[in-house]
Amino acid sequence: MPMAIVAAAVARPSARLGPLAVEAPDEDAFTLAMAAAEALGERARSSELARIDLVGDHAPEAEWAVPEALGLGGVAIHRTSGGPAHLFEAIRGHEGADPPGTRLLLAVDLSRVGRATGTNHGALAVALALGPGPGIRVDHVATHARSPRGETEGLRVDRLGRPHGSEPTALLILGDDERVVAAARTAGGPGFATSLVPRAPPGTGPAPTTPFALALRAPGVDDLPHPFVLAALGAERDVHVRGTVTGSVAWSEATPSPTLALSAPPVRDDERSLDARSEGAYVPRPRYIENLPSRWRLEADWCPSCSRLTFPARGACAHCGRTQELERRSLARSVWTVDAATIVRPGAQPTEFDGTVAVAGAYGVVVARSSEGPRATFQLVGPATPVPIGSRVVPVLRRLYPMEGEWRYGRKAIVVAASDAR
Repeated sequence: MPMAIVAAAVARPSARLGPLAVEAPDEDAFTLAMAAAEALGERARSSELARIDLVGDHAPEAEWAVPEALGLGGVAIHRTSGGPAHLFEAIRGHEGADPPGTRLLLAVDLSRVGRATGTNHGALAVALALGPGPGIRVDHVATHARSPRGETEGLRVDRLGRPHGSEPTALLILGDDERVVAAARTAGGPGFATSLVPRAPPGTGPAPTTPFALALRAPGVDDLPHPFVLAALGAERDVHVRGTVTGSVAWSEATPSPTLALSAPPVRDDERSLDARSEGAYVPRPRYIENLPSRWRLEADWCPSCSRLTFPARGACAHCGRTQELERRSLARSVWTVDAATIVRPGAQPTEFDGTVAVAGAYGVVVARSSEGPRATFQLVGPATPVPIGSRVVPVLRRLYPMEGEWRYGRKAIVVAASDAR
């Protein structure tokens, strides 16, 4: 049965460099992808999930880290580079070859700023839940080499296929240059209802992959099912997509973070930056990996003897000492309440946070209580500001510090209004 996009979510980075949304020091492709996935809710953690597609700027470790963060050990991973053709082919899938069940697609663009060639753009992550229900279906993808006739070459309407039915087929043309305007004039004949879709979303700009996923929000129609055609005009190749809208798709946004203003582009990792020496607590990698269910998924041990939760999970009840038949339960990823708060000023931080403090300055720390009862200590995301007791926070996955040549990740917290807590 053909798969359709049944739900979608967007995650934007929390730092700004001029007009562009770029990664903060504690953000990268993994944290952005997880923010988008968690905005999908249970769809991203369903036991029916058969495959995860990683498209764009994912690091190699994403192939084990993404399933671990979602609690989906054993799920198939399919990885591909970015760009519209790879994105739409991943959405379409391969009927008969894909495993049965639903799919999750995570597309990520990291920012590119200050390049000698090419256009600057910001960062963005998009998560798409694909299943057999009504939604947006990609039926066919074709790529064509661009003719060397210049920027104002129009759109080859003959390559789009024949319109379906008596009603005009929705034709979406992505772009904002002269060639796109010429393409719209070319395609304005009978059979197509043409509309222009901005190629550069505000704050993101012309990133190579995620803006094309956002374009799928555009074919909103009332009479269903309804076919559509999307034309992405590139510098070297054009991508033409034919699809069908069979139902509405809800688009969600990840919990917004406080904005951090940067004066320089995000620093990319190298061997030196990842080889930081901590003068504080040393956590060996095996112990770190062992604790990921609590660090990343907020899993606690529930004791059948005293009906109480122990967090983080440690294989023994902290209240009665029982070690047998403990049950793993996930704590809520929202609606945590602040019981205590402080601000760590520059110079007072553990040495593993030196790099973050050098860029972002002081940071806040809170002790927060989940709706189930256990408490945890979280570093706050964004600039340090006083946090009143009783405030609501949402735990989010972020970078913590580099150790043993890699980033260690864990939960930080974003302060939200009570009405925004989900």
